[in-house]
This record gives sequence, structure tokens and C-alpha cells, in this order.
Amino acid sequence: MSAPPPLFILAAPFCGASYAAGCLGVHPRLYAVPELCLQMADAVGELLEIFHLSQGPQADGLLRTIAQLEFGAQHDDAVAAAHEWLAQRADWTTARLLAEIAARVAPRRLVVPDTEAPLRPLDLRRLHRGFPQAGILQLTRHPWTQGCLLDAWARDRLFVPPDFKDHAFIPALVDPQVPWLRCNRNIETVFAGRARCLRVEDVETPDDAALARLCELAGVDADALAAMREPERWIYAGFGPGAAPYGLEADVLERFDDEVLQQATAATLTAPLPWRPDGAGFDAQLVERARRYGYR
Repeated sequence: MSAPPPLFILAAPFCGASYAAGCLGVHPRLYAVPELCLQMADAVGELLEIFHLSQGPQADGLLRTIAQLEFGAQHDDAVAAAHEWLAQRADWTTARLLAEIAARVAPRRLVVPDTEAPLRPLDLRRLHRGFPQAGILQLTRHPWTQGCLLDAWARDRLFVPPDFKDHAFIPALVDPQVPWLRCNRNIETVFAGRARCLRVEDVETPDDAALARLCELAGVDADALAAMREPERWIYAGFGPGAAPYGLEADVLERFDDEVLQQATAATLTAPLPWRPDGAGFDAQLVERARRYGYR
């Protein structure tokens, strides 16, 4: 039996991609993985080199996935074996690697969250070329909520990706609306008319309608909604082992204090942004797009 085409959950950072993957990951006819970051390169060897040079957590999701699928566990020894497994396949294309993972979990449908590729049109086009039949779910979060969470996370980081910054400031200012607008615009441009949009706020509500909609978009029956309310049961939920602790978005891993959470829930498109020192509000292009998604 051939593997069904994968479903990609594409979103801006801090917009719930890992949360939605966790909900889908406990459905018996789906297999969700952490972020794989495969679209950063054409070949596995090139991807491993990028991981090595960046010294960031981008490799963690892929290592946890290979460790679990090929070696049956997520611990440091399995992660080391996963790294060697990938190195032995350095000549593979990343598209072939993803197809191999999809075949490994078949007949379940592979679900892949991704908040890296939407930042760069080149990466999205690589995804499009490699998997033209894949399902594309564009997941959104209110830009105010996303911004408050990303800003709070960034305050404790020595390094924040330049994609998250407004370079009109000197030094460059972390401004979460930059990746929010860039990612959503890129997804709609590359996958025009093909991406199906869903708000993570709807999925997080007690109403089953949005979870049923999520199942519909994933191509499965809505017969496991009670289980999907417990994404913490997902095999990749939470931190991984010390050798590969990440692979999930910080909004499901980090603890935010009550002040940040309270500010994040006071979502609006019209107030000055709390993370900007100049008192500016959202960019007009962002406001127009956010309103199209149903945000106010």
C-alpha cells in the first residue's frame, strides 16, 4: 500500500503548529511528527551541515523522529544512532527522506508541522516541488496573542533569528508582526488557492466543531475527538532527551507567567504594540490580512 500524501501544518512562529500536531498526533489514522526542517536543503548531507553550522535546535525534531521510528525510543543513545542513520544517507534528497518517513508510518497519514519554511519562499517552493499532492493547512493565531508570546520568549534569548526583527531600528528590534505577516503572505503566495486556513483559537475552544474541522482537513473521520483533547498523550509531546530536547514550538514547551498570558488574551488590532518603544500599532497590511482571517 502506498503512503497517503502528507499533511503540512504551515504557520508563523508561535501560532500553534505544535499544538495542532499534538491533537492530530493522537488520532489513530494519523502520525504527527515534530518540526523536521527538511525544506532548508535539497540533500540530507547539506541539511546536516546546516544543522551543524547553526548549532541551534533545528535538528532536534528530525532526530527525535528517526530515533522513535527506527530505534524505538527517544533517549540519547537512540538520538546518536539517528544521527548516524542520517549521515549514512547523506546522498538522499530531503524529499526522499520525507517520503521514507511517510512510508514508514503508513497506512497512517503523516502530519508535519512547519514554522521554518513559511519564513522563506524558496523553502516553500521546495516543499511544493517535492510533494505537489500534499495537503496544506495554514494555521493562524491572532497577531496580538502571537506577538505577546514571542516577545516574552525572546527576552530570555541571547540569539533571536533575524527573521523575527525589524531592521529599521538600530539595533534591530524583535517585532513579532514581521514573521506573522511574512509567513502568512508567503503561504498564500506559494500555495494560492490550495492552502486551507484554520484559526488555532477555534481548535483550543471546548467546542468540538473546530476539532471536527481539523479532522476533515486531515482527511480522517472525527471519531477520536475525546483523545484529541489530550495532545499531551502524543508520543512527541513535551521536551525530548538531553541530546535533542526541542523540535516543538516554544508556545507548548515554555511556561509563561500570568502577566504575559493576561496581556496575550487582551487581543486587539488597534492598540499600540507593547513590545515597540515607539508606540506604533500593527502595520496596515497585517491588519487587513488579520481581518480577512476573522480577527478584530
